Amino acid sequence: MCEESACLVPPLEQNQNGPNESRLSAGSGAPSHNGEALVGFHEDALSQAAVGKAQLLLALVLGLGLAADCSELTILGYILPAAELQLCIDEHKKGWLVSITLLALAGGSLAWGILGDHLGRRRALISALSVAALFSAVATVMPTYGTFMTARFCSGLGVAGAFPLTFSYLSETCSRATRTRYTGVLHSFWPLGGIFTSLIAHLTMPTQGAEIVEDNREHWSSWHRFLILSILPTIACIIGLIWASESPRYLLEASREVEALAVYQRLHRLNKARTQYGLTELELPGRSAYRERPMSPSRNVFGHSLESLRETFQRISSPTHFRTTLLLAALHLIVGFTYMGISNFSTSTIKEIKDEEYNLNRKYIFNKNFTGVVFNNTMENLEYVNTTFKNVTFKHINLNHVRFQNCTVDEAEFINVKSSITSFKNSTIKDSRFVDTDLTHHHFINCTLSNNSFLSLISDCIVDFDYNIYLDDLYEDTLAWAGSMFPALLFMGFILETAARPPLIFTTIGIASMTSLGMFFWTSTFVVTMIELTVKIMLMCAVNAITMVVVEGYPCHLRCTAHGMMRSLFHLASLCAIPIYGIFGHKMLMFPAVMTFSLTFGAALLSLNLQDNSKVLL
Repeated sequence: MCEESACLVPPLEQNQNGPNESRLSAGSGAPSHNGEALVGFHEDALSQAAVGKAQLLLALVLGLGLAADCSELTILGYILPAAELQLCIDEHKKGWLVSITLLALAGGSLAWGILGDHLGRRRALISALSVAALFSAVATVMPTYGTFMTARFCSGLGVAGAFPLTFSYLSETCSRATRTRYTGVLHSFWPLGGIFTSLIAHLTMPTQGAEIVEDNREHWSSWHRFLILSILPTIACIIGLIWASESPRYLLEASREVEALAVYQRLHRLNKARTQYGLTELELPGRSAYRERPMSPSRNVFGHSLESLRETFQRISSPTHFRTTLLLAALHLIVGFTYMGISNFSTSTIKEIKDEEYNLNRKYIFNKNFTGVVFNNTMENLEYVNTTFKNVTFKHINLNHVRFQNCTVDEAEFINVKSSITSFKNSTIKDSRFVDTDLTHHHFINCTLSNNSFLSLISDCIVDFDYNIYLDDLYEDTLAWAGSMFPALLFMGFILETAARPPLIFTTIGIASMTSLGMFFWTSTFVVTMIELTVKIMLMCAVNAITMVVVEGYPCHLRCTAHGMMRSLFHLASLCAIPIYGIFGHKMLMFPAVMTFSLTFGAALLSLNLQDNSKVLL
């Protein structure tokens, strides 16, 4: 016998599935009595509401939020050079700025996932993105490194809610047969966030180190404008969500069945279905169908929250979900670790290759005498050895990667000279004037200084800013992987409609594993870029399929929490990958390739143990 309310609805099997297909509720391999009526009613209601314009609009709106998630990390590569100069950030502090962002994403994913199950997907997502937009704007006016990092941390906490909330939100608004199609559209917006960020950076920010130095003299420099413009996807998503409806599946779970019915009717109107919507309040599930939700006490709210959190984690790790949770946690750890590791290692490798090519083109000048010469053109990639400068003038120039080795500088003038990776070593400088330059005592190594005058406003910051920052290469690299990832994720959504999840995850991670072996042979920037591009695309396609396993593997009241926990593990693994790949990658050249191949190959084998829940109803 079926529930009375479920019998009043035309059975799902007659609408889109075969007549012999049984209903399975999310998070189980067989029908469960608790909530089975809600699951069946929800699927039948969506079938009558049809699928089309409403789901596509929601996917586009939620996609803007997902684009903001990708933008949060992509931004760092573009603002770090300018922030290094203006906020006086050394290499250690730059590393902390990346780490604090990943830490915020890890903490925010878990927090907003839990709130998504308690407050609702839409309400939690609006709150999360509002926090992100607010603190992203605040970060643009922060004058010091500490305040800027704090604002970026809070921004990361907010945008972290996009991933665990949007996929559950959209999946619960689509029928079983079409949910992967629209989540594919949703996920394809993630790389679009990287493309948007890169285009804005390319249009608003200088790309050369000397230009960045000049730009930072302005009160409101271009990197501040870039940060403001990067908030646009977040704001657009918030505006779109104001007009969106809550997930009807969540409303049913929260015993707000009348509101859920209004959402179904709205979906029907937006999709302009030809048939009249047949469900009314009389056909809503009976009260016995709803899960009992404990009332929040009026006192000791904090204690009740901790108790709810403990119970939530107990349910996720219960015998019913323990195996699924363990497998998914391992996959997220491995994929997050290798994705960030290959990204960080390829970036540093490309920089090393370019630096090596740059140094090979260095021009050496030996045993020359310059007397009464005025140097007023930029000097770059030069090394003077055993050279004498007598009564010369360096005026209005940039010294970029210039070294003076065993030189003598006598009665010289340095006027309005800016330097980058420039030094005087084992040299003698006497009777010279330094006017409005950034040359300080740390530029003179083992030198003899005699009767020199420094007439400059010397900053407390001693960071030697490198003009060779390769922002154009970062722009091209981002467009390469993001532009290729967009159609791949879009196509992945259609593949998942017919393919089982475990074999597809095995295939995508397996391809990434085989491709990573190419790290043994990379000797040029083109090879590095192609291997990075392939591995990242395959891993992100695997993330798409794994995300659907998370959505389909847990019941409605645990779905966002479980996904938030998995994304938190993903970001924590990314945080660990940066120092590990950075340290061992330079000491043992084969280590990154061996580790990437081993981990991804193990993850591919591990994925075959996942349960395929592609037929379950949410």
